[in-house]
Parts: sequence; C-alpha cells; structure tokens
Amino acid sequence: MDRPTYGLIGRGRVATHMAHYLQLEQQSCVRWHRKETSTPEEALAEADVILAAVNDDALETFFECHPFHREKVSIHFSGSRTLKGVAGLHPLMTFGPELYDIETYRSIPFIEEEGGIRFHEAFPALKNPTRALRPELKPLYHALCVLGGNFTTLLWSKVFGDFEDRLGLPREILLPYLKQVSINTADSGQNALTGSLARGDRETVRIDLEALAGDPFEGIFRAFIDVFDNQEAKR
Repeated sequence: MDRPTYGLIGRGRVATHMAHYLQLEQQSCVRWHRKETSTPEEALAEADVILAAVNDDALETFFECHPFHREKVSIHFSGSRTLKGVAGLHPLMTFGPELYDIETYRSIPFIEEEGGIRFHEAFPALKNPTRALRPELKPLYHALCVLGGNFTTLLWSKVFGDFEDRLGLPREILLPYLKQVSINTADSGQNALTGSLARGDRETVRIDLEALAGDPFEGIFRAFIDVFDNQEAKR
C-alpha cells in the first residue's frame, strides 16, 4: 500500500484540514459526508483507507451501520474513544477556521493506540512525529488536551472581548503578552507563573475578585486560586 487512496468521511474542521494536508502531499483522496446523495459505500468504493473525521458520538453508530469498512483499513481521529476494529490516530493539534501550510501539517504529532495500526502504516508518504498511548489512557489524555487547548481558548476569548468591549483597548495590544506567556509556560511550566498569586499579594487578589463580581468568570478565577493554594500547600 505504497500509494493508498483515502476515503475521508466528514466536512468539519478536522476533515477539512486533513483533506487539505493530503492534497498538499499529493495523496489521492475521495470524500463523503452525510449530506451527500450517494452512500458512503458508493462514494468510497475505491478507497483503500477509510478516515472517519466525524463527531465522537457518531463514530460507533456509523461503523456499525456501514460494515463495508471491515474490508479496508479504517481510521478514526477521536482522542478519547476506542473502537473495536477501527484504529485511532489522534492529531495533537488545534484546527482553526483557516487552513495551514504544509510545514505546519507535517509538524503535527499523531497519537497512536498502543498495539494498533501505526500512523506510518496508514500514511506511508507522511512523516509526522508519532507516539503510542495505551488505549485505557485515552480519556485522561483527551481531558488534558481540552484543559490545555479549549479552556485556554475560552479564557483568552473572554480577555480579548472584555479588553475591546469594556476597556476600550484593542485586542492586538495583548498579543505580545499572550506570546510570552506561551513561551514561558512551554519553557518553565508552573515556574513561569507571575503576578499577584506568585507574589502572595492577597490584597490584589481580593481587588481582582471584586472587579469580577457577578461575572461568569468570577467562579473560574476563584477555582484557579483554590488550585494554586492546594498546590502551594503540598510543597
């Protein structure tokens, strides 16, 4: 299977980015999604490898309803689910509305299921870094990805929005700060923490909480203070 044809299911962000990556790498790919008039069996008949980029909750039902996949190599991209007879290869990346360049796609690590199909068996022409993970650890792995990615996105969206709407400051003024926070955290982990919490300046923390009174993020601010205090108590 030196030059497989891929059958890509879905039209969300993961599907769109994977299709673009395969196109950039000049890999043969046919697509199908549930709004098509054809069936997946018809549309993907010539595919050697089935790639299911659909919602996690729809994965098991799809593969049960379309057993044609058993005659092919079948892959799903869920970071949390494990399916019998379908290999899991999770791209450890956030996929935004804009497509990426080829070097960005090539840098994406794929997390394999230990004992399952290897990434380079399914994608022999791609050179992405890979690591294997025991299937029973996938729920924890995915929860940590959500903490690090999705939840930080919600936090920064809140900050960007309030800077513009409540403070009258442009979102661009935050970009150097965001960049350096990311660099420092990647380099030093929790040692990168600065500000009133790190200094033990409790009066400033109290004033911050008063400023957020009634805001939905007040509870989140308090929760982070509790996490910090618990970690400090264990040191």
